[in-house]
Formats: sequence, structure tokens, C-alpha cells
Amino acid sequence: MDRTCCVVGCNVRSHDREGKKLDNGLSFHRFPSWRQREGSHVSDSTKQRRQAWIAAVRRADIEFSAIPSFLLVCSRHFLSGEF
Repeated sequence: MDRTCCVVGCNVRSHDREGKKLDNGLSFHRFPSWRQREGSHVSDSTKQRRQAWIAAVRRADIEFSAIPSFLLVCSRHFLSGEF
């Protein structure tokens, strides 16, 4: 399964064009989850974290409440180990 970083200007991929996994030591991460269910409370820190990720990727097509699971951010965009 090929993974591509969704950050504007980042062309990092998990596999090469032939489908071979690249040994680049990078990991890929999904946006912080956010689910608004009837009667549930979403913490302010969760909202702030998700909003910070959205701002960091600099894509106009991402909406707070509807981020597809295939949009991933590579580990290059984080301080060491702070996913």
C-alpha cells in the first residue's frame, strides 16, 4: 500500500514507482480523530490539535469535520516522536 504525504510541497512516498517499499525510515500519520456524536463532548485540546494539523498542511481542500483517512502526514513534519 503506497502512502504519500499530503503536505503542500512534500513529495515523500512510502514506495517507489515499481511498488518496492523505500527504506527511508519515515512513518505516516493520520489526522487526529474527531467524531461528534449525539451527547458527546469533544475536548478543546482535540479541536486545537486537529486545527493545527490542518493549518500545517496548507491545503484549502481540507475541512475540519471531513478529512479522508487516506490523507497522511509524514514524520518529516514533526519534532522527534511527537506525532
